[in-house]
Amino acid sequence: MRTNHDPNEQLLNKRLCAHCESELNKGFIEDDSGNYFCCEGCRSVYNLINNQGFSSFYTKRSNWQAKPVDMAEASAEYFQSCVNNISGGFCELTVVISGVRCAACIWLIENSISKEQGIESVRMNYANHKAKIVFNPKIIDLDNVLKKITNLGYCPLPYSITETASEKERKDYFYRFGTAAFFSMQLMIYSAALYAGYFQGMDDNIRFFFKFLSWFLATPVILYSGLPFFKNSLNALKHGHFTMDSLVAIGSGSAYLYSIAAIFLNEETYFDTSATIITLILLGRFIEAGVKQKNSDAVKKLLSLNPTKVKVISPDKENGVVIPISQLKNGDLFEVTSGSAIAADGIIMDGEGDIDESMLTGEPIPIHKGKGGEIFAGTKCLTGNIVAKAVSVGKATFLSKIAESVEKAQESKAPIQDVADKFIGKFVPFVLIVAAVTFICWFFAADESFSSSLMKAVSVLVIACPCAMGLATPLAIITASSKLSETGIVFKNGESIERYAGVNDFYFDKTGTFTEGRMTIQDMKVLDSSGNERQLIASSAVLSKHPASKAIAVAMNHTEYINPQSFKDIPAKGTEAIINGISVISGSLIFMKERNIDISSATSQSIIDIGTKWQTDGNTIVYSAVNGTLVAVFSMTDIVRSGAVEAISSLKEKGNRVSVLTGDNLYAAKRIIENSKIDISLYAGLSPFDKSEIINNAPYPEKTAMIGDGINDAIALSASGVGIAMREGTDISIESADAVMLRSDLKLVAKAHMICGRTLRIIKENLFWAFSYNIIAIPLAVSGLIHPVMSAAFMSFSSLFVVLNSLRIKRF
Repeated sequence: MRTNHDPNEQLLNKRLCAHCESELNKGFIEDDSGNYFCCEGCRSVYNLINNQGFSSFYTKRSNWQAKPVDMAEASAEYFQSCVNNISGGFCELTVVISGVRCAACIWLIENSISKEQGIESVRMNYANHKAKIVFNPKIIDLDNVLKKITNLGYCPLPYSITETASEKERKDYFYRFGTAAFFSMQLMIYSAALYAGYFQGMDDNIRFFFKFLSWFLATPVILYSGLPFFKNSLNALKHGHFTMDSLVAIGSGSAYLYSIAAIFLNEETYFDTSATIITLILLGRFIEAGVKQKNSDAVKKLLSLNPTKVKVISPDKENGVVIPISQLKNGDLFEVTSGSAIAADGIIMDGEGDIDESMLTGEPIPIHKGKGGEIFAGTKCLTGNIVAKAVSVGKATFLSKIAESVEKAQESKAPIQDVADKFIGKFVPFVLIVAAVTFICWFFAADESFSSSLMKAVSVLVIACPCAMGLATPLAIITASSKLSETGIVFKNGESIERYAGVNDFYFDKTGTFTEGRMTIQDMKVLDSSGNERQLIASSAVLSKHPASKAIAVAMNHTEYINPQSFKDIPAKGTEAIINGISVISGSLIFMKERNIDISSATSQSIIDIGTKWQTDGNTIVYSAVNGTLVAVFSMTDIVRSGAVEAISSLKEKGNRVSVLTGDNLYAAKRIIENSKIDISLYAGLSPFDKSEIINNAPYPEKTAMIGDGINDAIALSASGVGIAMREGTDISIESADAVMLRSDLKLVAKAHMICGRTLRIIKENLFWAFSYNIIAIPLAVSGLIHPVMSAAFMSFSSLFVVLNSLRIKRF
């Protein structure tokens, strides 16, 4: 083993690489200085070291092991932060994959990697090329998952450092298109002269010079602007696949190579054709990338609303301390000043102000909030100063959850996309066969010239490129999810958007959804014999999230509460607590009987008689029992939510069925429905399981939508075709739902239904156009009626039609 480097030794029998000192094989590289290198990488590093004045490196290095430079690989250590543990013992890897050029690339990545053992699923976002790969770490490790990507010829990058991947892609297209457009315009000048000379005559030397100059101008377009098409085609070919880029590469490449030979054979050249094909397709890709970037920016815009720093109020710091937002913890007190953004979800502890929540809800009017009011991360305090207690920080904030839902919707697929995916996988090989048959038929059967037959085959390849088919569904879903979030409702995936378009049977929860959910006490009767029944009932009610319990807590008007030893909030029934060893139960009369409360005594019977009378007036009745004895009855009512009548009327006008489901008694629910003057089906006295059963027994359960807000709605939300949770809903109802309303406006239900319906219609229009275009265009190209340049123009126009048609969703 050698420790010193002497370049002159290469002149002896042993020829070694001047950088890594490995023995040279066939195909080595020699530079102008007479040095030899095993590969281009070694030559680049050698020149870099010497040009920077560090040539002494070669005399100082020791224990040097001769070996060529290793190929760069994706190291797992850089991707550890991109891996999350999920349920079932699986891991989810989130990366951005560079080198993706079209929907066929995504099809190749998803289908190839998902077939590997240990890979559960691969889902890729067409807008920003972010991929989520779920794998079983017991079967395949992170290193091998990354190798599966690099082996396909694509490069994975940590998502945390590639949030502007769509911007980089658009810039790359801009530079490549700009270069192609510049040289193609110059090329057209000489091509026009050659065509004129063909009809009017031209000196042979000038003709040869113009052809040679055309070759010079077309080369940068092929080797630089068209490089991604050729690289992607080769990478796909290595794995036995063809992509849309394969058609472009073969078409433009064959025209270019033939034209080089034609120069010396004194035949007609087609350099303008090869360059213009790439230029026009790059123009379409550039416009498409701009649309994708604009729509995928929805998530980035949401997250950018969070401030980077926050002022935390600390007992040992008189004026508080400013910390990075990442260091804020639940329970911390933080300050929000006039004009600043709010750092976390929280409760106002001191102060008041006008809060602009338009970015979250779409509602432009600021909301005045004071002590006890809820505030949300990313919203803005327009006036006033507030001190709030952090309840949810970081990824747990409502803003982050909404951003995640939008992102998931954009990276998901609608079932209708499977039609296009399956078609594309078989369509490209079919086109290659048709192009080959076209050439053979024209050249051998029709006795056309080689150049003419070749151009007809190139026309078939270029015009049949199924870019429009690949764009048809994902671009519409991306645009729709962006539009829906702007409107005020967020869908979690593309499948839900498609399903909601077909919904014709709507079910609304009553309390908190169809109604305001702010119950007010009309009458109450409390037998406070021991003197502390009121405090016990209030201490139990204040812990419940149900509107009826909140109304009772307010009516009791207590400022001091007793912490219970235990507390349960039982959906659709009531609450029960143990306070200082005393049992406190509140709820319906049925619930009282279930808990064996004594209702036969004279005292209990008098309370039941009062409740029965109030119930006939259409009010909701809640009873309370202390130590097994009825001691109180409350009569309360609710009002129909603003916009509910308009929303339901709009849905019914379009022929949809609309029903209201409630756990309340029939009298109370019927009274509210009658007051709203809406002809609507009503189901009362339901348990959470009853609500689910009604949906399951609907004529077409897959065409149902449930709109609810509480824990008791979670089962029904999951059972329905599409579950929609109110913004004020509990975490479990939001998790069970397919969509979340960002503001309490039921008109969003009808508007979202319209947007989803039109989105599905546009997807079908896109697919119809893509299929029809190929059915018409391919025969025309086979028959020789379309020149390759026009083929490229038509193909680009086809893609742009899909882009522009998808953008119509924004106008709804």
